[in-house]
Amino acid sequence: EDDSLQVQAPKPGWKEFVQRRALGRFRCSQCFREWSSAKVHILFHMCRCQGQGAVWMRVFRQACRRCSDPQLEEPEFSQETMERLLHNLVLKILQYFYHLPIQPSNLLEVVVDKLVGGPHDSDHCEGCQLGVC
Repeated sequence: EDDSLQVQAPKPGWKEFVQRRALGRFRCSQCFREWSSAKVHILFHMCRCQGQGAVWMRVFRQACRRCSDPQLEEPEFSQETMERLLHNLVLKILQYFYHLPIQPSNLLEVVVDKLVGGPHDSDHCEGCQLGVC
């Protein structure tokens, strides 16, 4: 994990994949309020050099809207969401580094059917603040 990764700024020789709209669950570390968001984005930077591969990722966080000085909180993902995220990452690795043809329809949707109440809170979303969301 690397919180300094930036969208559209991979190092030379590296490829980028942004998984958009994953369902994540958050918990405020100050007031313990919990909320879900269907707009969690994950940024992957990956490379393959001399037969070795590396993947760095950044999960964009959200802050509690009830606290006066909130901290950015990491989301938790369900097992199903994690499996779908990894499936999509593997497909992108196969496409970028092994030149296998991957159609957008091969990527799995990672938003699990679950009621998420209310609109997206852009003011408390790290992805929105950085222009990713």
